[in-house]
Amino acid sequence: AEPKTVFYTGLTIVPDAQTGRARLQISQTALERLKNASANNGGTPSAVQNVMHSSTRTIMAGLFMFLAVSFAGVWLARSGQRRNHKAIAAVLVAAVVFGLATMIVRANAGPPQYLRWWNLSQSLKDGKATTGPLDVEIVPGDDDLKLIIPVKK
Repeated sequence: AEPKTVFYTGLTIVPDAQTGRARLQISQTALERLKNASANNGGTPSAVQNVMHSSTRTIMAGLFMFLAVSFAGVWLARSGQRRNHKAIAAVLVAAVVFGLATMIVRANAGPPQYLRWWNLSQSLKDGKATTGPLDVEIVPGDDDLKLIIPVKK
């Protein structure tokens, strides 16, 4: 299906050497217009889309991982008395260490956010797409949209 234009607005692109993250500022008026246009177009997100784009997904995954490791540890400890308790404790400690290492690596992965936008001007000259993280901010007023992009210092 071909995309349908639901409303028109302006976009101002502002390069900013002081910021480290790209930001899209949407005025409250433009946001209301966008909500109304999507409601009239039947653009309500599905339940799957709501779950996929929320922090609830991460929280639930962490909770279930915690429960799985906890129940496995209890089951392993109670499954037989002839097992060496030191070996069981060592396995559980190793699992905790691997879990903590995974969280640390996951939390520190990737380059700084602004690096993805640094090649934007060259990509535009070459006709290539550039992707990167974007913060969406709701600002007071009725101005057009404003895209603030970090640039090289």
